[in-house]
Amino acid sequence: MLGVFAGMVDKFPLGAMMNKGLTVRGAQQHGQRYVPEILRHMESGVLTTEHLATHTMPLTQAAEGYRIFKEKADGCVRTVFEPGS
Repeated sequence: MLGVFAGMVDKFPLGAMMNKGLTVRGAQQHGQRYVPEILRHMESGVLTTEHLATHTMPLTQAAEGYRIFKEKADGCVRTVFEPGS
């Protein structure tokens, strides 16, 4: 698991992991070092992220967007809300 995490993470299937004999390793991702490079790649078009937002909707529909995300309805992986639209 790579990333920048803080605190406790719940709903992690620790028992299932142990029953399968899996090993989990983790490390912090050096955000201050890599984020500027990632942003440059996004700005130049080398790296695209549009595919990460499966649902885009106005901020006024936030309650519905959260419901869709929670239920994983309609293949929802990530909902992006656009203020003022």
